[in-house]
Amino acid sequence: MIDHDGLLARYREDVQRRGARAAYDALLQAVLDGHASGADWEAIALGMLKQGMPGAVVALAEEGLARHPNLVGLRYHLGNALRMIGERQAAERELRAVLAVQPAHAGALASLANLLRGEGRLQAAAQVALEGMPVLPDLARIRETLVFLRECEAVRPALELAQAALRDAPEDAELHGVAGELAAELGRFEQARVHLRRAVALQPEFASGWLRLAGVHAFRSGDEPDAKAIELAARSLPIEGDAGLAARFAWAKVLADLGDLAGAAQQLRKSNAAMRLRMQWSASGFDAFINRQIGIPPPTPVAKRLEFTPVLIVGLPRTGTTLVASLLERHPQVRSRGELNWLSELALHVETGARAPAKLTEAAAFYVAQLRRDDAPARVIIDKNPLNFRHLGMASALLPGVRVIHCRRDARDTALSIFRQMFAHRDNGYAYAFEDIAAFSRGEARLMEHWRGTLSVPMIDVDYERLVRDTDGVLAELLQFLGLGSASLSAKSATPIRTASVWQARQPVHARAVDAWKAWAPHLPELANVIPEQRP
Repeated sequence: MIDHDGLLARYREDVQRRGARAAYDALLQAVLDGHASGADWEAIALGMLKQGMPGAVVALAEEGLARHPNLVGLRYHLGNALRMIGERQAAERELRAVLAVQPAHAGALASLANLLRGEGRLQAAAQVALEGMPVLPDLARIRETLVFLRECEAVRPALELAQAALRDAPEDAELHGVAGELAAELGRFEQARVHLRRAVALQPEFASGWLRLAGVHAFRSGDEPDAKAIELAARSLPIEGDAGLAARFAWAKVLADLGDLAGAAQQLRKSNAAMRLRMQWSASGFDAFINRQIGIPPPTPVAKRLEFTPVLIVGLPRTGTTLVASLLERHPQVRSRGELNWLSELALHVETGARAPAKLTEAAAFYVAQLRRDDAPARVIIDKNPLNFRHLGMASALLPGVRVIHCRRDARDTALSIFRQMFAHRDNGYAYAFEDIAAFSRGEARLMEHWRGTLSVPMIDVDYERLVRDTDGVLAELLQFLGLGSASLSAKSATPIRTASVWQARQPVHARAVDAWKAWAPHLPELANVIPEQRP
């Protein structure tokens, strides 16, 4: 038997002294000369993976499997190494071969599920994750699987798993919180309230639970149990913590529902001031970003046409992007993927790679896979992340045939709606002061004007005020813009909604939010003093 520790120690020394390739050659020779056992091959492959040498592991594993074809552990290491060097099909083949022999191999299940997710095959990834659940899983395994299922947007099976787990752990606050959020995403608001109410009772520090509990219905009385619980949390939890801030934003929502706009404004002022200190958003930094985007031409487009039409719905948050996406998805040939966060990351990937053609091609293939996925095909597929307006030049290169729907809304109504939200992502760090919202709005308008004048991308503006007053007319125009004929539309979209608009988007379309800022102006005079009067 080989001295694994000594061999790996010599290997590490060789890496430092002679470089990785020479170290691998020396190590492989030692293994071959020593007539190593199967366990030795597995140990060496694992050690080399930990040292970041997947290419060497592929060569080593192929040699080892030629000698020991039944080594499941070595084949598993081979699958991981192939995945690391981008040989996805070969990696999938090896990992599935491992599972054919050992269906409960936890490592192979996790590796295969993550590989499939990276390829946009979310349904297949979720299926692998569920099939790999032990008959009697522990709570830690259930929580890990729930996180993964949510990443795969497998909301319904995730909710079923959470509810099944709650039968054995009925007082688990985390499971109640997850179940509540999942039910809300599906529009099951009564069910969501039951779980969220229990989650925050068991764990008051569950920040998003307070926001969701306030957001999944309209309050009619301050005596409602949920209203009283939210008020108590807002008064007792320290504002320095996430839960205390979330409870105060939630309490502001309750007060607004009850018509106490003065009280709601007071809560919003305190909460937004605390959030602004956290975020440290820079108006000058954002202006510099806009200038950079305007100052450089977009990358050379990827020439390949797609079998579907990609659509980006962009604009400031709270301008109706979720509503537009949910209306369009009533058409049988439209799929909405919600708010994907990939475009900004892919833009950074391409730009830091000096726009190398290989980087651009890689980014395009990844983005297309995340849009297309592995469900039923569709003619139109939507990414409705409103902040994608920042990278439309990159989108035009990555997504041939892309079309853009730009949502607009009265500036003061938009600013008020943004100010009332506690956003999860730091990209919305401007949202906590009216002067920052105004600066962000100016930058968005300037950049959209630039894109319209420079990109050969079809664009259409959708005004929120007209959308809610002439929904059928605007929807017909949008379907025509997307090249979709008349069809039998479903009553509503069945896609889960994960944004702050989860409640509003499930309600019948109404115009009550038009000119909402006017009722708030006496309590938030900055709406008129800082935000310029601006109609779309």
